[in-house]
Amino acid sequence: MATLGQYLALVVSFVTIAVVSHLMTPAEIGLSVIGASAITMIFSLREFATSDFLIQLDTVENNDVRTAMTVMVILTVFLSLALLTALPALVSFYKSDVLKPFFLLMILAVAIEGLSFPGMALLRRDMLFGKVTVIKTIAAVVNAGVTILFAVLDWSVVSFALGAIAGSVTTTGLTLLTRKDWWSFKPSLKSLAAVSEFGRYKGATNVVDRFYDALPQILLGSIMPSAAVGKYSRAVTISGLADRLVLSAVFTVAFPALAAAVREKVDIRQSYLRAISFITVVYWPALLMLVLLITPISEVLLGAGWDEVIPVARLLALSAVFWFPVVLTYPVLIGLGANRSAFTFNIVSRSLSAIIICGAGFFGLMAIAYSQFIALPMQMLLALIYVRRHAYFAWSELFAVLWPSFVVSLATISGPVILIACLGFRLSFSGAEAIYISFLGAVGWFAGILLTAHPFRDEILAAMGDGSRWLRAWSPSSLRSAPSEVGERTSIGG
Repeated sequence: MATLGQYLALVVSFVTIAVVSHLMTPAEIGLSVIGASAITMIFSLREFATSDFLIQLDTVENNDVRTAMTVMVILTVFLSLALLTALPALVSFYKSDVLKPFFLLMILAVAIEGLSFPGMALLRRDMLFGKVTVIKTIAAVVNAGVTILFAVLDWSVVSFALGAIAGSVTTTGLTLLTRKDWWSFKPSLKSLAAVSEFGRYKGATNVVDRFYDALPQILLGSIMPSAAVGKYSRAVTISGLADRLVLSAVFTVAFPALAAAVREKVDIRQSYLRAISFITVVYWPALLMLVLLITPISEVLLGAGWDEVIPVARLLALSAVFWFPVVLTYPVLIGLGANRSAFTFNIVSRSLSAIIICGAGFFGLMAIAYSQFIALPMQMLLALIYVRRHAYFAWSELFAVLWPSFVVSLATISGPVILIACLGFRLSFSGAEAIYISFLGAVGWFAGILLTAHPFRDEILAAMGDGSRWLRAWSPSSLRSAPSEVGERTSIGG
């Protein structure tokens, strides 16, 4: 249900992006991104008192929930006042009067949304993911609908803020109606120590993540026209399609079993390597196909006036092949009880990457894209080093699980590359050509899975049930053993 919710939110998000990008200019999109990034950075400081501490408590008392709500309200009021004080300077710095109403409305949206955090944490604690999905999906649809409505009415940047308010009201209203924890608004600080203890590492990590995501847009907004920020934001969105469409789904398969292995204290090394193999065999081919199809995707989603986005998005997608171990590192280290290492990894890798990206920002959008080929390999190497400290594996073992995924990736793009060569090596395709390329990629991926006997093949065959017998018989036995040696020695979780 949680995965379904992710995909529904993704569909709503991309419909909104497609419609709004056709209605607004890159400069208007850029101003909204700058404003949203500033809001994200400032209000991320609330993470030091995150309501998620309620999830890890053995038992939850009323005072715990009331404290979570009280601290959230106090921090929201304090940060809102700080932002209001700085508002004239921000508007003057970015030379845009439209940011003033945008910030005022976004402050209201963030304040309303904060009231839902304790209730949402309790719903997740009770494993009521279906209700969480329903609430978030309805809120996303309302947010998108209001944003598009006011964009059509030519409210420009303010459309995003009005949509955010509508979404926040929906989220908070539905959460309170579901939980009916009206008593949580009664002030209390009796559980402040528990909030502070949990927020020390978790909050700091979340703050670093939020700053890292928002910093490039803030920097670009200070040294480039807002149109450049809008283009960079859309390039990031398009290049992140593989992450949001593929990686999150594979992660839901790979990580829970890996987490179970951590809890049961089985061979974490083998379980981690198997999870890596699952991620790369899907993520790498998806990224390479995205690199080939970015031009038609951009044309459909963004329309005219966004041509500069295409080469930037292509480079960002290609550099993301180095991201594969990073997504597992923090949760694995936390699961192993290495909280300090998890925090250190996160702040070191993010800080160094931010320095690299910000330095490149002074040389333009393409420079930022190229800088990812330095920042992401560095994050990859740090991730592997930190995990090896607590779940040692040999580099040769890592190569053994990555090699089959590499072969599958080559098999995936072989057909599309041949067709593109026949088309004169152009990367702008008609709708029919894009469909043919996608079909050839899917066939190549499936064939590569079978030919290498990749461990992920078993997941596919298990999902197919009795219909998979002919595929099992078709896989060459000569290719079945060596590439999947790590996977055959142990399964995820033992």
